[in-house]
Amino acid sequence: MKTLKINIVTAAMILLGIQNLFAQTGTLKEQRMAQITFAYPIGSAGNASMNYVNNFSFNILYGINGGVKGFELGSLWNHNNGDVKGFQLSGMLNTTTGNSRGLIISGLANLNNEAVTGVSISGLLNHCRQSLRGLQLAGIANIGQDSLRGVAISGILNLTNDFEGVQIGLVNQTSKAKGVQIGLINISEEGKDLIPVGFINSIKNNGYYELDLSWGEAIFSNLSYKMGVERWFTILKIGYSVYQAKPLYSWGGGFGTSIMVSERQRLNIEITSNKIVFDNNWEGDLSNGLNKLDLNYKFTILNKFSLLFGPSFNVYLTKEKINGEYGTINIPYTIYEHENADKKLFLWIGLNAGISVKF
Repeated sequence: MKTLKINIVTAAMILLGIQNLFAQTGTLKEQRMAQITFAYPIGSAGNASMNYVNNFSFNILYGINGGVKGFELGSLWNHNNGDVKGFQLSGMLNTTTGNSRGLIISGLANLNNEAVTGVSISGLLNHCRQSLRGLQLAGIANIGQDSLRGVAISGILNLTNDFEGVQIGLVNQTSKAKGVQIGLINISEEGKDLIPVGFINSIKNNGYYELDLSWGEAIFSNLSYKMGVERWFTILKIGYSVYQAKPLYSWGGGFGTSIMVSERQRLNIEITSNKIVFDNNWEGDLSNGLNKLDLNYKFTILNKFSLLFGPSFNVYLTKEKINGEYGTINIPYTIYEHENADKKLFLWIGLNAGISVKF
């Protein structure tokens, strides 16, 4: 994953280096209504095109301009040695040495030396050396070397230094964060103002990491690992029990929140969904599952060690039968049951008790 991140950033930096070859500084640019270019410098402004800011810019293959205030269309590549404001559309690449503001769309990549404000949509990559503001949509990655404020959605990676808003991607990485990360892997230096929703959450500062060993009436032994932040963490859970003298396993996960009552007391609210495997039938129906809402009171006894106990609300749905009766776990009693043609639902209130250790 680290190699992937490095490769994406390296590719972006190479492309930004190419666009800088065309950059000019200290030139007073003239405002013009429109320009048309076949392939730079073959166009209405010739090799002086970088001296003009156009309201309308049309590049049949690729064009190089001093800026756009209005609309630009290119079949392959639009390059602006200046600011872009308005609507920019390219079949492959938009590169800008200045700021971009408005709606920017490309088939492959949008690359900016300075800030981006508005909506950026690309098939592969949105990248800028300064701040991203607004909505960023990319097939592979959104990268803001300085900061991102708004919503970033990518197929693989969202990467920035300071982040405020929503990140949605396979991997989300930031240094300082304020908002929500949704992905398979969420990585942040700071977690005080962050809600990470993912399978793996790695928060360096203000992170919440805890391991619970608990007992329940349906699954006797449960091991839960929690990672994220106190107000929202991911739970990975496995369990072992015995039912009718045969082994019973469970695996699953969920989410939870931890509420401080006092310095030594906390209340955890946790929701998990657990697949039940009876008598080593690992290919059994996935609908054989136990869903739980746990309210666990935790009291710290020694530094990072706590005792836990509390009620649980259990919803068990199964298609599997033993001796003609639905169910492959110990159901102590029910407050509600419902049976249809091929499955049965059981509801009851149970109890959890155990110990936990924080890391």
